[in-house]
Amino acid sequence: MTSTGTRSALDRELQIVRDQILRMGSLVDQAIERAYDAIKRHDSSLAQLVINDDKNINELRNKSEHEVTSTMALQQPLAHDLRVLIASLMISNELERMADHCVGIARTVLRYEGQPNFDLPVQIADMADILRRMLRQSLDAYIEEDVPTAQQAAQLDDRIDALYHDLFSQIVKKMSTGECSVERGTYVLWAGHNLERIGDRVTNICERAIYTST
Repeated sequence: MTSTGTRSALDRELQIVRDQILRMGSLVDQAIERAYDAIKRHDSSLAQLVINDDKNINELRNKSEHEVTSTMALQQPLAHDLRVLIASLMISNELERMADHCVGIARTVLRYEGQPNFDLPVQIADMADILRRMLRQSLDAYIEEDVPTAQQAAQLDDRIDALYHDLFSQIVKKMSTGECSVERGTYVLWAGHNLERIGDRVTNICERAIYTST
């Protein structure tokens, strides 16, 4: 039987892990917003900020991994507690990879520095908006162990995929007719690809949130 002291210590460790995940999630949400603004405004300074801040997310992932593995070793959690820790470890990794995709968008802005500004296709803005909503819902589902919310958030990935498909078709058509240069089209498609991959990783977070409860 788990003693009161051991249970209390384990609860504290679990709360520390959850707090670290939420902090990472907040930083990733900020990275998505800044990456979108950087490519929308073709702002190299903002793009560089996204790249520079990535180290903070990496550090949090390392701390989260250390906290989880230490808790497993010292507290020897079972059943639900163990599922929470395993899910947290996987979620921290997904968040870190999402931040890498934001860095990918930022590097695209820097790669095409000096290009004239142009209006981004509406799909990019819609994808960024839906992704941020998905991320918040997925983390709420993780904290509250709310299966319906996790399922609703995961379903939004279908909209992300549809938007990316529309974007791809539109840009390829414009490149083929000369309405859009290959360089500019590639710029937009690379941003869209990174956003689409973020959607896949948020879906993975939703799956981990469901895993903790079932």
